[in-house]
Amino acid sequence: MHMSRRTPLPVKIGIGLLVLAGIGVLFIRSLDTSRAEPFLIRGEHLAPWTLAADAAATGEAALVALAPPPELPMRLFRQVFTRAGESLSTPLRPGITLVTADELPGVTVQVDELVSMARTAGLDRARLNPRCMGYRRDSKPGATRQVYFIVFDMPEFAAFRQAVAARAGAQGAPTFSAAGLSPVMLLAGQPDVSGWMPIVVDADTDCVAPVAAE
Repeated sequence: MHMSRRTPLPVKIGIGLLVLAGIGVLFIRSLDTSRAEPFLIRGEHLAPWTLAADAAATGEAALVALAPPPELPMRLFRQVFTRAGESLSTPLRPGITLVTADELPGVTVQVDELVSMARTAGLDRARLNPRCMGYRRDSKPGATRQVYFIVFDMPEFAAFRQAVAARAGAQGAPTFSAAGLSPVMLLAGQPDVSGWMPIVVDADTDCVAPVAAE
């Protein structure tokens, strides 16, 4: 009489785990592929942005920033959300931070003076050149956070930061670093976008997708 052989339970479990692992790898690869596709931005949204100042800013908040056209952040956020497929938060005031409050503690450079320096550097007239979509993830036991941001190439940004460094140094505050912040606009984060600034971009690790004008 023929006796059927049953697959031992441990073998079944092992096969099941291998299948699940394979599905997980394919899922992660599909996310990476989707995330790496170019993000689209309208050419008219790269025209000069608006200088915005907040003398009451504290911590990582911007004393001076470049504010984008109102429809741009949400348009880019929708593209991020479609690809990520998860709950994400948006910044309350999206824009390119030029100087954070934390960077000038105890320095008496007035906000109006910073705005004037930004104009002198040409930031209120610059046409923006998006470099890539940036992404960072920070995983710790019991907590995982992530953030998406647009990276820009802006020589005017570097000129402004160098001018601020010279001004701060003249006031006895040489700790301000012109290279201590990159021109980025935070787009989306989980659980939110706080705690990430200042961002100094490393293109080799931060850039996950190009940005193309449509």
